[in-house]
Amino acid sequence: MNHRNNWAAAACIAAAGLAFCLSAATERSAPTVQRPTTQNEILARRKALMEHLEKNFQNKLNVPPTDGRFLRIIVEAARVQKALELGSSYGYSALWIGSGLEQTGGHLWTVEIDAGRAKECRENIREAGLENTVTSIEDDAFKAIPQLAKEGPWDFVFLDAWKSDYKRYLDALLPQMSPGGLIVAHNTLERADEMPDYLEAVFNRPDLDSVTLSTTEWKCGLTLTCVRKTPLSDK
Repeated sequence: MNHRNNWAAAACIAAAGLAFCLSAATERSAPTVQRPTTQNEILARRKALMEHLEKNFQNKLNVPPTDGRFLRIIVEAARVQKALELGSSYGYSALWIGSGLEQTGGHLWTVEIDAGRAKECRENIREAGLENTVTSIEDDAFKAIPQLAKEGPWDFVFLDAWKSDYKRYLDALLPQMSPGGLIVAHNTLERADEMPDYLEAVFNRPDLDSVTLSTTEWKCGLTLTCVRKTPLSDK
């Protein structure tokens, strides 16, 4: 009887030892779980990316850094929730707008027709940690505008695509704008000759109130247009 008990005890000890060894081996072979990236790390990565894009902003068809900063300030100050950009290029302006929307809890849909630039835009958005705030779409703007109508109405629109098409963009977008919404058009000083119909409309329609300014010595020009709830009678 004692002999059988000794064997049973030995078996239990052996099983426990085997279980311990297997557990230890499992722990050693388990993959290391990486810690989530902190917000400070994301912001540092975003800053490095934007500085890289700023070195060749003209060759990359991006807005000047001061114009980008201005867009972010406007988005934050107006507490924008739903924003649309036509003409993403490589995503530099989308990073500025997206950084503002990250503070307001809003979202940006940015549209780019060129496949290569749209691809790089998406990569830059991911690198900047803004993939939950900015949606990049590869499409023709005139196809995208009606398809994205369900996401509106728009509080903020940034135009930086084909300059000669600005008036057509305006006509398509006005029915989708929130009362008091803001449309910002880029290059309205240096390339004004490519958009005379747009400038005539935004400065002369009674339901629109516009002003043009420049943030840089390049005088690219930004025209801000407020879509009024009621037309002005004394423009």
